Amino acid sequence: MADLLGTHSYQLDPKGRVSLPAKFRAAFVDGCWITVGQDRCLYVFPRAEWQRRSDEVASFPLSDNDGRAYMRLFFGSSDETKLDGQGRVTIPQRLRDAVGIDKEVVVLGVRDRMEIWDRETYEGYTQGFSDAYQTGALDPRR
Repeated sequence: MADLLGTHSYQLDPKGRVSLPAKFRAAFVDGCWITVGQDRCLYVFPRAEWQRRSDEVASFPLSDNDGRAYMRLFFGSSDETKLDGQGRVTIPQRLRDAVGIDKEVVVLGVRDRMEIWDRETYEGYTQGFSDAYQTGALDPRR
């Protein structure tokens, strides 16, 4: 699978569909698995990555309270869909509502997944972290 990279701006059409960047479409020919992600965005996984991530989440023990909660939220908010003939994916209304997506969206490639953000939410998110990234203070290994 090719890396999903870059930031792309779009508008949802009246049916809740968003075009995917042409270079992303090949990754999703076998379908798209959409779920609510962290930070008020949607995660969109291609088939192989969905299988890997869902196996990871399903491995949490049922006896673990946090594991059960995570599974419920991850799988309970998931939906499977396919690209239409014009390379668009339909985002269910309940998922748009869950993360506050209205009309203006950002489609972000994050290597093994795609994220879909409300444009205003994404701009606020990047503003909050861009200075730390630029100065090297943002260290994910901490």
